[in-house]
Amino acid sequence: MPAADYYLDNLEQLLDWVERHHWGLVDDGGRAFLFRFRALPRPARRLYVRLLMRRGPWFRLDRLTYQEVESTGTAVLALCLSGLARLAGPQGWLDRLQLLRVPELRDLVLQLAPQRACGRQRRAEWLEACTELWPFEEKLLPQAVALEPTENLDLLRLLYFGNHQQDLVEFILADLGILRFEPVPMEPALPWRCAAEVRRDLRCHQWAGQVSAWIEAGGADLDEKALAAADTVLRTAACASATERRRNRALLRLATLWQMQGRQDRALAALASASGPPAREKRIRMLVQDGGPEAASAALHTLGAQASDPAERRFIERFDPVRGRCRPAPRSDGIARGRIHLIRHDPESRIEEVVAGVLRSGGCQVLHRESALIGLLFGLAFWDVIFSPRAGAFVQPFQSGPLDLFEPEFARRRSAAISKRLAALASGEFGSPEMLEVWHRKRGTVNALVAWSRFSSGEVRQICEVLPPRVKARLCAIALEEPALLRRGFPDLLLLGGMPGRYQFIEVKGPGDVLRPEQRLWLHALAEHDLTARVLEVRWA
Repeated sequence: MPAADYYLDNLEQLLDWVERHHWGLVDDGGRAFLFRFRALPRPARRLYVRLLMRRGPWFRLDRLTYQEVESTGTAVLALCLSGLARLAGPQGWLDRLQLLRVPELRDLVLQLAPQRACGRQRRAEWLEACTELWPFEEKLLPQAVALEPTENLDLLRLLYFGNHQQDLVEFILADLGILRFEPVPMEPALPWRCAAEVRRDLRCHQWAGQVSAWIEAGGADLDEKALAAADTVLRTAACASATERRRNRALLRLATLWQMQGRQDRALAALASASGPPAREKRIRMLVQDGGPEAASAALHTLGAQASDPAERRFIERFDPVRGRCRPAPRSDGIARGRIHLIRHDPESRIEEVVAGVLRSGGCQVLHRESALIGLLFGLAFWDVIFSPRAGAFVQPFQSGPLDLFEPEFARRRSAAISKRLAALASGEFGSPEMLEVWHRKRGTVNALVAWSRFSSGEVRQICEVLPPRVKARLCAIALEEPALLRRGFPDLLLLGGMPGRYQFIEVKGPGDVLRPEQRLWLHALAEHDLTARVLEVRWA
């Protein structure tokens, strides 16, 4: 790849793929962007991609120096004339001012009002002084350019990647050899049936991100108009299952924001449009306060007829509409427990590592890997199944797994291959040698389940050889029943006794800490399958 076109070729590869495979799903806005971008001179296209990869929104013209862009001024002009970028005019003076560095801000104050420089040191102080001095000659500020909103490009990226998490960085990391992806024959079938559905899901992603940003900011300075705009989009069901899951999480946050505005009615109305957890659970909890136990009981009954998600079914079993909360799990819940007394440790140290250190001092081999362990076992045991070609599972070359990897459909669509592999795992036919061979052959290849950096080859060998075949098979079977468990809730520590069959899974709980639902689920499942696991409760000596 020529150095000058390093970034540009990646974007054009994406655009060519979408045009070739998904053109019928591109609406007028997406097509207009594609035509305008391709009509640009090559230097302008190179500059556009460079700016796209940088953090903006505003960029100083005097600092846009790229070897491959022969004339930056001409390229900027072409971008602006095409409608893909805009210059900051007089009304954008504050944006331009904020691009100045501290020495430049200081020099500007000294030039305009030297007496105001006294006592100022931090950037915010110099910026405040310059702001107070406005208006002044516009030529004292740098010229700046910003890309126009990239929603149409975002739509094309969604069609290429099939998800909202990935972007052009994947191309670059792969080109540099930093990431290596499993080659899988692609069948680029996407979940959308028309261009309008793609645009709707894209807006759902955008507003879900905005709602998350509002929550992170504490919900400050929000007005009902902004919330209503998000509400309008997020109340409509998404088409792609991954987008729908994100919409349900966003509805939960949106309801919280409505509550902060004192609008319980809007919060309940938003949650009523949810199709799954965790939003539907929150609605029932809110109904206890808003409509009383009768309303909550009716909603709980309705949910019982609809729920297919295991987490929702567990909620239905345990929620008490009279008390407005889930019934506490009984102490005699079949989970083995032990207790250890320790001298109070450094609060900066994780309590799991402290316990692991104590156990190691007693001669135990201890690994603190949490859910990375089940991901490792499942990833090595089912590598070929995970990366087997299926219609709509692999739609682009930068995937860490099939699009349905964490969906119930994953096991259903591959039931024959999964049943065969589980049997081979349990019998030892697919045992430690085979799993270690996958480890060495695929090491470093991107897999959503396998955290390569968290394990050494020696540790992987120990894990594969000490855990009996039936244990590995049962662990994988548990995860297949509820794919979300592949990413959370697995016990903190694994104790290895040095010989086959000598192992123990340990969940560490400090004073006042309680088991989360997914941790309890794992511990119950391990106990039901006769796998050695317990909770170790820490108390201060």
